[in-house]
Amino acid sequence: MSPEWENLYDKAMHEQDAGQLAEACEHARHAINDRVTALAGQGLALEEERERLYEALRALLIHEHNLQPPS
Repeated sequence: MSPEWENLYDKAMHEQDAGQLAEACEHARHAINDRVTALAGQGLALEEERERLYEALRALLIHEHNLQPPS
């Protein structure tokens, strides 16, 4: 079973409707940031997950930017 942040991240990354994208990305970002906070101070054993979380945040920003209509 995937953690909640991964489910929300996958949903946001597969969202192709620009109208739904901002909300999907916001939910994913909140879940990722909540998990980062929960991992704070728990040592090196969780460093791999922290890296996955940061990479997910970067990918969300790129995905959201790429689907925004040109101004």
